[in-house]
Amino acid sequence: MPGIRRVVTCTERSIAVWDNRAKGKNESVYVIKPIEHSPQCLAYVPHSNVLFEDVVLFGDDQGFINALTIAAKDLTVKMSKGDKKSTPSFVIDPAKLTYPIQRRKLHDDWVLKVKYLPELKCFGSCSPSSVSSFVLEEVDRIFDNQDVRGVSIPKGVNTFDYCVRANIIATGGVDKIIRVWHPHIFSRPTGKLIGHLFTIVDIVCNEKDQHIISLSTARVFRVWDIHTLTSLQVFTDNEERPGEKRIYSMCFDNKFDRLLTGSSVLDAWPLTRAVQDTMQVPHTHDRPISQILYNTELNQVISVCTESVIKVWEMDTGKIVYQITEPHGSNIEVTTMALDKSGYRLATGGLDGSVKVWDFGSGQEIKLKPGKGTDEDLSITGLQYVDIGDGRCIVAAGWNNQINVLLDNNDGHDLSILRGFQDVYYWPPEVELASPDSILNKNTQLPPIGTGSTNSPRAGDVMCKDFILASHDVRCMQIFPPNLVITGCENGNVVSWDAEKSCVEKVFELPDVPPSRSDSRHRSKQPSEHSIHAVAVLVHRVRKLDPAYIKTKLTKREPDAASKSGTESPTARRNRGASRLTAAGSIKEMNEDKIDVRKKDREEEEESSDSDIDRLGSDSDSDDDNLTKEKKSPKPEKDEDGEETATNDDDDGQRDNPEDHMIIETFDPILVSCHQDAFIRFWNMQGDVLREMTAMTRRQSSAVTAFCHDDDCNIIVSGDHKGYLTMWNVGKFLEDPYSDNLDLIKQIVCWRAHLSKVVSLEYIDNQKAIVSGSTDGSVRVWWGFKGRFVGFFNQHRPFLFPASEEIAGTPVLPYDISEQPIVPTKSKSAKQKIRSVQKFDYPLVFDSQRWKPFRRSAYEAQKTQKREPEDKKFFNALIKPKAYNDHLANFGHTKMEGSVYGSLPVYQIGAVEVPKTPELSFPSSKEEEDMPAYLYMGGQAAKGAPTALSKDKKDTLKSKTKKGKSESAGLPPPVSPTRRR
Repeated sequence: MPGIRRVVTCTERSIAVWDNRAKGKNESVYVIKPIEHSPQCLAYVPHSNVLFEDVVLFGDDQGFINALTIAAKDLTVKMSKGDKKSTPSFVIDPAKLTYPIQRRKLHDDWVLKVKYLPELKCFGSCSPSSVSSFVLEEVDRIFDNQDVRGVSIPKGVNTFDYCVRANIIATGGVDKIIRVWHPHIFSRPTGKLIGHLFTIVDIVCNEKDQHIISLSTARVFRVWDIHTLTSLQVFTDNEERPGEKRIYSMCFDNKFDRLLTGSSVLDAWPLTRAVQDTMQVPHTHDRPISQILYNTELNQVISVCTESVIKVWEMDTGKIVYQITEPHGSNIEVTTMALDKSGYRLATGGLDGSVKVWDFGSGQEIKLKPGKGTDEDLSITGLQYVDIGDGRCIVAAGWNNQINVLLDNNDGHDLSILRGFQDVYYWPPEVELASPDSILNKNTQLPPIGTGSTNSPRAGDVMCKDFILASHDVRCMQIFPPNLVITGCENGNVVSWDAEKSCVEKVFELPDVPPSRSDSRHRSKQPSEHSIHAVAVLVHRVRKLDPAYIKTKLTKREPDAASKSGTESPTARRNRGASRLTAAGSIKEMNEDKIDVRKKDREEEEESSDSDIDRLGSDSDSDDDNLTKEKKSPKPEKDEDGEETATNDDDDGQRDNPEDHMIIETFDPILVSCHQDAFIRFWNMQGDVLREMTAMTRRQSSAVTAFCHDDDCNIIVSGDHKGYLTMWNVGKFLEDPYSDNLDLIKQIVCWRAHLSKVVSLEYIDNQKAIVSGSTDGSVRVWWGFKGRFVGFFNQHRPFLFPASEEIAGTPVLPYDISEQPIVPTKSKSAKQKIRSVQKFDYPLVFDSQRWKPFRRSAYEAQKTQKREPEDKKFFNALIKPKAYNDHLANFGHTKMEGSVYGSLPVYQIGAVEVPKTPELSFPSSKEEEDMPAYLYMGGQAAKGAPTALSKDKKDTLKSKTKKGKSESAGLPPPVSPTRRR
């Protein structure tokens, strides 16, 4: 309560008020009791206009809403009862308050929750009653008997909450359904959220993300999107805690984005930002993606799937522009697409061999080449636009491995085949090998023995003829301006074609695969591990600021007399142009010095042997000349305008654009091919493999299936069969491709972009973005050099591209990706340690990984660990105790005592004490003397007593008896047999 600066709470029959800031002896609690009914909930209401007074609403167990006005003068010792010296709590009688308690019965059952909504200037209360379940009214309705607005829901309402931004009220109860209401329309709910399996006990709203967070009695949390009415996330409280496990209340802190729950303990649930606003895996199409294209002129992305649906998207927002369903007819898949350089003509190829041209702006069909309705494989594998002469043509690969040129002019509706490519190729001679046919030729005269063969036919004098398309299945195609067609084949070779002549220029052979040039017509077309999935030609450009422009800017800052007067002599103008040319020439000489000797030798061989390399060199020279002319052309125009124009620009504070004064240095083209064996290979235009590399991922390397690069060819991005994207820095390598330094190519980052194969990639230079298409049906957008996920096409929210890496914030991942990017370790600088400020936020979701080390069960497990028994074996308790023989002396023995007993321990035992025989005493009484004699003979006489004695034994016995009687005087008396027993 801000008016009296106190905290208020309710108990079973009382309301307690205390100052939470007081400490020690100043602590005092004022208890207002007895309350007529048991308070169940309360809320603060800013209803009083009087200073040092606050109003509190509380609901009781009889359905009453009570208004309690607490004044500061009520919280005094005079108004209380009890011992003022010993007890810290003071009891206040409700009848002695300044303002009596006002109440009104609004429900037929317990009031479970009451809350004041300042945006609506109303309070809300709910009850499990089916008649009056939820009430939303002003506070003044408590003090009168006017009608109130309410909702009747079967089984009542247990909880509710209000979202300010969405302007909705969410209610939930025993029926396990969350109903969404408009604050002013209670006739029917605007939406229902169904998903809980147990009674809903609490609901809170996330204002920033416009989410509803609900909790059930099973301790299951659900996060809902208010706009789409869908479930975003589900997580459960499975922690073991002391006391009762049920969660009673829940609160969401919108300021610090925290979710707090209260049971027997207080828990703060960690939430993290994620870009997904649905539980579903991001998808753009319902079927796997076949190809994506980027239209640089209109800044739009085209995607096509295996279901033959073409969709056009805005790159800035991710919204769909239009779509074309079944462009080639029913059940005919679109296999490839191509755009012309104007960006307004789109060519598509179908599985049946048909080719169509579309107006990209309107999506209308312009031209058609029909296909053949046969079972033969006539699919189009590649399409590229090329200018041949003055006509616009399409180079198409397909029709059972054929390459044709289609004329795409502005006349007519049909696409006609202009001509087909001739695949006849003569392999270059090999001097080391001799032709077996030439050796066995009978018409050839053998040279004399001992003389050299001057006219002997060798393989070096014979050109081997072959049909390339019969042995090379075309898998991909790329155009290198002006009219060079590059195709990647199934066997790992690259074939370059001349589009004007429609013939083979050169075949780049993969060194690992030995070529087979015989019987090419009958060669099988089995898939190869070296199959090429993508090819591209990299022309590296380095942009540097003109040194003359820098020198001019520096001299203008100095107080020169010529600059003050605003005049410049023609001599100075000529010197300025000469210095510019000298600087450009010096830069060119510096770069030429870096070229290896091997490269110079190869260039000399090119000029003498290969005509296509001469043509490529002339093209690159013409490009350099054009660039030089473009840089030189603005200079005379500025001079012709007069010197006063330059001085006026300086006086007005206008600055020249530095981009207009850049010197562009172009390097030799390098061809790149992506193979099935997970390698990316770099070739020179002579057909030599310069470098091979494979990506470093968390899993075993897989086939490289897609490839893209930026305009200046500093960065390349590759995608593989497992869904990984790898970014490389190849700028230094393209400047010196013949160097032996392996560090020229560096892997910047590798991240998991999809869960399945990446089929197509596009790099957007103006936004530093990467667009990836996969067989999972999604087209996703990534940004920067750390693989930051921006979003996917067909999502609800627009794309938000960071302005720079410093303010980009923490990278986020898609919903179906859990692997963090692999970034090479670097020493962090001071700038990288500064925490950047993020200008936008992503929705909050529960992070279970961050919750593990802070959960209560982990703490309790360490605190109270059960002692485990030392011996876990049950049968050890049944083993007989060991016999200890330590008291026996052990002495050494040799192994010669026997193979068995020699290995046993032998103990030495001391002398045994023999017990002494006790003295014998015979009976002296007359009765004992009359007893039979066998009773005096011990055990043997007793055993033989019943048997009859022989005559000899009787005589012996009588003699012994007589002898014993005669010697009885000197012997000890015998022991009685009865005593012995």
